[in-house]
Amino acid sequence: MPMFHNTRPISYWFSIAIVSLTIFPLVLPAQKTPKGSSSKKIDDSNRQMRLRFRLQTNPHDKQAHEDLIKILSAKYAFRQEMEEDGSWLRNNPDDYEAEIQMRSLATAAVNDPEYAINMDHFVLSHANRSDDPKDYDFMNDRLAFTLLDRNYNTEALEILKRATVNSPDDAGVWENLGDALVRTGQSSMAIPSYQKSLSLDSNQEGPHEGLANALFKIGKYADAESEINAAISVYNAQYHGTASTDTFHIMMKKIQDATHREPTLANLHRQLARVYVAEQKFDKAHAEVAAATAANPDDKINFEYLRASIYEVAGQEEKAKATRLQAHNEIQSVLKKEPHNAEMDSMLAYPEIMFMTIEDDEQTSAQNIIDFLEPVIPTGTLKPMDLISLGLAYCTVGRSVDCKSRTEAGLRVGGKLNNPTSQHNLAQALLKNHDSRGALEHFQEAYVRDPQNMTYRMDYEATKRQLEK
Repeated sequence: MPMFHNTRPISYWFSIAIVSLTIFPLVLPAQKTPKGSSSKKIDDSNRQMRLRFRLQTNPHDKQAHEDLIKILSAKYAFRQEMEEDGSWLRNNPDDYEAEIQMRSLATAAVNDPEYAINMDHFVLSHANRSDDPKDYDFMNDRLAFTLLDRNYNTEALEILKRATVNSPDDAGVWENLGDALVRTGQSSMAIPSYQKSLSLDSNQEGPHEGLANALFKIGKYADAESEINAAISVYNAQYHGTASTDTFHIMMKKIQDATHREPTLANLHRQLARVYVAEQKFDKAHAEVAAATAANPDDKINFEYLRASIYEVAGQEEKAKATRLQAHNEIQSVLKKEPHNAEMDSMLAYPEIMFMTIEDDEQTSAQNIIDFLEPVIPTGTLKPMDLISLGLAYCTVGRSVDCKSRTEAGLRVGGKLNNPTSQHNLAQALLKNHDSRGALEHFQEAYVRDPQNMTYRMDYEATKRQLEK
C-alpha cells in the first residue's frame, strides 16, 4: 500500500475514513419502510430539485453542494453522490476535499476507477499548482497509484518521477516512487528512491519497510533483515516511546489504544519472519510469528497458516499438517460461536480469512483456499460465497475452466452476490488466465447491468477489440 505524504492535513484522513464508512450499509439487511416515508421521499425530491437549481444558477454555491451530498449520502445513492462531486469539481477544481470524496466513492462504492482517473485528469489540468502545491501534489500521488491499479504503469511512473523534481526535499515523494517501482517489477531501481527518502526523513517506518521489501526481492536478505528491524524500531519509538510524533501518528496511536490492535506492527513482524525463512533461521521466524500474533490477535488464524507454511519450508511436513489442521478446526470453532445472520449464512459456510503464507504470494494463498474447500465439494454443502471463493482461487493457480464453472455456479445461486462487480471480478480473473472469450462474456454482463460504469465499458470494449484482431 502506498504511503502517501504523512504531512497532509488531518481533515484528509478523516474525509477518507468517513466516506469509507458509508460503504458498510451495503451489507446490512433491508429495513422495513416506516410509515410516512413516501411523504419524506417527496420532500427530499423537492429539496434536491431546489438545491440542483441553486447549483445551476450558481455552480460555486458550496452550501447547496454540501446539502445535496448529505441527502444523497443518506440514501446510499453512491453513483449520484459521486457524479454530484464530479459536477462540482468541474466548476471548482481546487476543492481537494471534494476530490477525495469523489475518488473514494468511485473506487470503493461504485467500482469505477476510470471515472476517478478521468476526473482527476480534468481537475489537475484546470487547477493551479502554485495556489496549493501540497494539495495538488497529493492528488497527483493518488492518481498515480490508481493508474498503477489499472496497469497504466508508464503514466503513473512519469507522474511520480515528476513529483521528485517538483518537491525534491519531500521524503514522501521518493517513497512513493520506490513503491511504484517495486510494484512494476523494478526492485533494484527502487532502492535509491527509498534511500533518498530515508536521507530526508528517517523517522518513518514506511521507507524502511519498502526498502526491505525491495532488497528481499533481489535476494539481499541480510540487508532486508536490517531494514525491517529498523522499521520496527522506528515504529516502537513513534507509538511506544517518547519520540515526538506528527498528527498522523497521533491519530493512529489513539485508534490503536482504543482497539488494542496494532496491525502495522504485526505486518512488520510477519515480513521479518519471511526474511528469516529465506535465511533458514526458522526458530527466529516462528518467534516473529508469535510477535505478530501478540500485536494483532484478530489475525491469529491467519498466523497459524503462516506458521504451517514455515514448517513446510523447513521440511517439517507433519508439523505443517498438524498446524494447518488446528487452524481448520479453529475456523469451525469460530463459525459455531459467531452470531448467525440468515443472509450471510446463505452465502458463506466459513469465516472469511486470508490463508496467509510465508511466500506472501497469491498462488500459495489460493492453493490453501482450494485445499480447504475442495474436499467439501462432494458433500454439497458449499454456499454461494464458498463457490465463488473457490472459483477465483482456481483462476489464481491457472485452472481457468474450473474457475469459470465454480464461480458461475456460485453466482447463479448467490442472489445479491450476483452483481456487476462480481461479474467484473470474474472477467478480470479469466483475462489474467488468457481466457479472453470467457472474460468478454462477463465483462459484457457487468457493462449491461451497469452501463454508466466507465470501467466496465472500457474493459468490455478493449477485450472485444482484442478478440476481433
